[in-house]
Amino acid sequence: MSAGKIGCLIVYAVLAGLVITQAGTTVAIIAGWVLVALAVAHCAEMVLYFRLCQQAPGSVVGNLLQVFVFGYYHMIEMKAAAQPK
Repeated sequence: MSAGKIGCLIVYAVLAGLVITQAGTTVAIIAGWVLVALAVAHCAEMVLYFRLCQQAPGSVVGNLLQVFVFGYYHMIEMKAAAQPK
């Protein structure tokens, strides 16, 4: 797993932790909205990169799921894998 993907997971964990542990505070509300914004942005990426997900090795569903979770970082890996050698 690349450093970018690990960084994404850390950011999600911190944001989710803030939402859970600081419930009802401004920090929790902002963290929640950031998580929602990231989910919407990654849904848009799934639509934009659908063809690349089909061309990349592996299952289309698996690639789409990773684009939803990791976004740009998985797209970089798919582009590298989809290029002819």
